[in-house]
Amino acid sequence: MNDEELSPDQRWNIEAFMADLEAQMARVGVDLRAAMQDINEIEAPRTSEVADDGSFTESHTIDLTGILKTLRGLPDGAGTSAFVTAYNRTHSDWRN
Repeated sequence: MNDEELSPDQRWNIEAFMADLEAQMARVGVDLRAAMQDINEIEAPRTSEVADDGSFTESHTIDLTGILKTLRGLPDGAGTSAFVTAYNRTHSDWRN
C-alpha cells in the first residue's frame, strides 16, 4: 500500500498512531533502534526469488501495535532494557 491508496481518514489514523508511538518512546526513554536488535521477531522474514543478477529482497515484520501496547504499560523513564524485557515476555519469537 502506498500513500496514494490511503483515504484521508487512514492517513490521519497512521499519523496519530505514529505520534502516539513517538510520545510513548520519549516518555519511557526507549531507543527503538537499539531495542530492535534484541526484541523478538514475531514472524519469519520473507525473501523474494533471486533475480538473474543475484539480487533479492528480504522483508521483516515490525509489530508496531505490540510495541505501542508494551510502551503504554511501562512507567516513565523505564528505559530500553525494561521495554525489551516486557515486549519479549509477551511476544514469542518465530524461531522458538
